[in-house]
Amino acid sequence: MRSVFFYTREAHPGEHFPAHRDMAQKLAHARAFIDRFGIERPVLVDDLAGTGHRLYGLLPNMTYVIGRGGRVLFRADWTDPPTVEAAIRYVIAARERRREGLALKPFYAELLGYRWSSQAAFMAGLEIAGPQAVSDFRAAMARWASGTPLKGRIEPPE
Repeated sequence: MRSVFFYTREAHPGEHFPAHRDMAQKLAHARAFIDRFGIERPVLVDDLAGTGHRLYGLLPNMTYVIGRGGRVLFRADWTDPPTVEAAIRYVIAARERRREGLALKPFYAELLGYRWSSQAAFMAGLEIAGPQAVSDFRAAMARWASGTPLKGRIEPPE
């Protein structure tokens, strides 16, 4: 099993890390991300139009486990390492059961996940992008607070 990181766009652009204007800038931002977080797996960088991002959903921190044939085996709208690990272990176990001769049929399932969350750490991350990122995020939070939940999505209690 291989793992790659797909760098799509600046989720919260600001003065220090603005929205990408060209591929050279996007590649430089991706390199800065790799260095800052010590990413060791291969990193694929989407084109400026966001072609790959549009194919798999436009949320900024999604995770997919995709099978050899291209089928999505797991999808999460937030990257949470323990949840991703559980999904990968499940896929590996299913493959092992198939090798043992068990006839398996796929089914759809949903899971309400829980991730570590620190508003202070998140805001500190936004500050790296610049004051505009902080301001834009605060405005978005106000809009979300007055909005309606996404249709068909399990909404967690706060």
